[in-house]
Amino acid sequence: MNRDIVFYNYMTPEQQDLLNRSMQQASFRKGQIVHRHGDSCVGLIFVRKGRLAFSILSEEGREITVFRVEKGEVCILSAACILRSLEFESQITAEVNTEVSILPAPTLSQLMNANHDVERLVYKQAVWQYSGVLRTLQQILFLSLEKRLATFLLDECRRRKAQSFSATHEQIARYIGSSREVVTRMLNQFADRGLVKLGRGSVTVLDPDGLEDILL
Repeated sequence: MNRDIVFYNYMTPEQQDLLNRSMQQASFRKGQIVHRHGDSCVGLIFVRKGRLAFSILSEEGREITVFRVEKGEVCILSAACILRSLEFESQITAEVNTEVSILPAPTLSQLMNANHDVERLVYKQAVWQYSGVLRTLQQILFLSLEKRLATFLLDECRRRKAQSFSATHEQIARYIGSSREVVTRMLNQFADRGLVKLGRGSVTVLDPDGLEDILL
């Protein structure tokens, strides 16, 4: 499965062997913290099963989930000690029971120094994930809560390719930078308007066109 890592096929057989020998396996329970900013540098995290959430934290302890890493994807920003790109408090959490492979930071650095394609693709992935951080912050700064919630619901349907998905109000609040109470109130308003149907820990989008109209 290491072959699914974005730069695997750009390495020499010797470099591939080094990566395969260096990969460490780990499992995390739902809700368990995988890594905190300021901890020892973890390196590259490759999700084999489950899903990780990358969040930033305010000084007051407020948490905003800025992007998620699904099965078959890598988290590059967990190697910030190599990339030197993160200057804010962050943490990575297992959203569900998750199994990962970890390429330690020294090995990742060695591969980047030895192979320009690895270096290029690592930084390309880092830029993409960092842009996710900026997109989320931009939405929080410039979009109303109603539009942020409508955007999240539509994006989640597209991402999961389904009209219904599991998510608690607390999780949604972290995704859109709000509080659980405010999200609950807004979701109830959406439900009253026939836009969504709410279940226990789940949301069903009934009227995607109506949500799209909110964004106009």
